[in-house]
Amino acid sequence: MSFGPAVPMEWERFIDLIRDIDKTLEHVIDPDDAWLKQEAIQQMAMSLAQGYAAIFHSDPQHPMFYTFLNPIFKSAAPNPDYMYRSSFIEGTGTYRLSGKRGTTLFVHIGVGSGFIGVDDTPGPGVGDIDLDTVSLGPNGEFSIIIAPERPAGYDGDFYKLDPRGRTIGIREASYDWLTEIDSTIAIERLDGPATYRRWPAEEIAYRMERLAGFPERYAKLFVHFVKTLKQNPVNTVVFNDWMSIGGLASQTYYEGLFEFEDGECLLLETDVPETVRYWQVLLADQLFNTIEWEKCQSSLNGHQATLDSDGKFRAVICNVDPGVPNWLDTAGRFKGVIQGRWFEASSAHKPTVTRLKLKDLAGHIPADTLIIDEAERKRRLLDRFRGAQFRKKW
Repeated sequence: MSFGPAVPMEWERFIDLIRDIDKTLEHVIDPDDAWLKQEAIQQMAMSLAQGYAAIFHSDPQHPMFYTFLNPIFKSAAPNPDYMYRSSFIEGTGTYRLSGKRGTTLFVHIGVGSGFIGVDDTPGPGVGDIDLDTVSLGPNGEFSIIIAPERPAGYDGDFYKLDPRGRTIGIREASYDWLTEIDSTIAIERLDGPATYRRWPAEEIAYRMERLAGFPERYAKLFVHFVKTLKQNPVNTVVFNDWMSIGGLASQTYYEGLFEFEDGECLLLETDVPETVRYWQVLLADQLFNTIEWEKCQSSLNGHQATLDSDGKFRAVICNVDPGVPNWLDTAGRFKGVIQGRWFEASSAHKPTVTRLKLKDLAGHIPADTLIIDEAERKRRLLDRFRGAQFRKKW
């Protein structure tokens, strides 16, 4: 990160810089909701912590992967099946990625041209690597050089680095959280200095200034996104791709606002593509935080979901347990966001969402739908909680 004018940073000045952080409330979909406002203030604190991790970790000379999204930093509706890791780079540098593939569903490595919240304008992806397309050793070992030009005499796996490259991000997808093993990946800069020196005072001061503005830059993009969904009728979904800020190529998202009342539920129904590498659906709150997926079943993927006898996927969105396998738990909420993904699919189906009285649900689902009692639900949730903790987050 290049720094600006040498402006000393005093603590009082930093407090002044973040004093207007509450203007992020302008982006909240319903600022008159007192409960939601408290959650928005909580999110301001989370955003500062999230921004610190990104802004003070960004060192293209000495890169290292860190997690920007996880069960603690759950803004921007992170996919519970993905582990997200990021590192800052320079498009002129020579880097090596090495490690072990693991056994997860897929590991996607993307080169980005700008980073959300850190940069004033996040940029699109400018490169993609599917780890399953590189040479793997008998235990899944790999080594890839990423650089503007192939190093002389090097005949191993190589990926040409776009000069706009600013970040390398990893999305690692797991269908079966309990049994799949996450990858192990390290990044090194090969053409940079071998030794490390402390940052100049000006660099620290500049990054502190960037940190103070992070919550506003981030909220404008993601918290405000929920407001844009109001353009569409509630309990409907529209397609999106998120490509402008680094969304996966070959992945189609569907998104929309949900709303129901106590004693009601929503029935989400869709066909599943004939061929699809990966699919899932999740629930997020009105601030676009994924609802606590490790503690409740707020998401389902192609492995976790139960398809009905007619081949369709049906899920019940509700604040209480409806007694069906595909319950999407709102954790007590009555409003929020639905988001789903079809990745490398032969078709992208748009689900329907039907608002029902909970007592009428049985008449809208197949008669042979499995009934989940309290003991079975607890067993499934404990398995989920254990599997979520197994995933590599740091």
